[in-house]
Amino acid sequence: MPRYAAEVSYDGGAFRGWQSQPGLATVQGALEDALFALSGERTPVSGAGRTDTGVHARAQVCTLDLPKQWNPPRLRLALNAHLPAGVSVMRAARTPDDFHARFSAVSREYAYFIWNARTIYPMLAPYACWVKDTACDWARAAAACKFLAGTHDFGAFCRAADRPDDAVRTLCDIRLRKRGSLVWLRVRGSGFLTNMVRIILGNLERVAKGAREPEWMQTLLSPGALREKGGRTFPAHGLFLWKVHYEHAPWEQN
Repeated sequence: MPRYAAEVSYDGGAFRGWQSQPGLATVQGALEDALFALSGERTPVSGAGRTDTGVHARAQVCTLDLPKQWNPPRLRLALNAHLPAGVSVMRAARTPDDFHARFSAVSREYAYFIWNARTIYPMLAPYACWVKDTACDWARAAAACKFLAGTHDFGAFCRAADRPDDAVRTLCDIRLRKRGSLVWLRVRGSGFLTNMVRIILGNLERVAKGAREPEWMQTLLSPGALREKGGRTFPAHGLFLWKVHYEHAPWEQN
């Protein structure tokens, strides 16, 4: 059967995460229902990564095998005609049979948005974490990011119940920026632990508030460092799966 890749954007507030769950609205489930409407067959959809309840995606990637050939632009239109509000296929492409959304990825990039002001525009509230403390020094937090880049044991940056035996991960790039009241983190890595980006923000917030020095990040990266020594886990609604990187992206080959 021919294999296709689809780039999917969704509002995480409308779904209980990516992965299919019986009786719950999920992004994977919505895509599989749309494919069933097209072909009359249940077609599994494999995503590049799972997102939790409330987490958004600008460009999730998934692969699917279809029983017949489709023109990719027509496949995109047909899927969107059957998808619920809150999720859209942005583009589709025919791929080689050995391409896989998850296993062919070389890195994933996440973005987290913070609105740092006394008030917030209501339309921003579902997509950015509102931090009311305007005394935060985000330049200090940006300086702390350099300690997180590279290969480290990120066990203290994982939800304690999900901490794996091997918590070593590599962050290729991590940057914090501020413009006006908007603060955003962009982080790209080969793999991520449960809640890792949201916990990174909690630790950076402690630095921004002056409770810790930027160098404090290094103590959290030592093997055996405890999750409870760090800051809070930021809420899901400010987090976006921003981009999935491939050596040869499907959209570049069509």
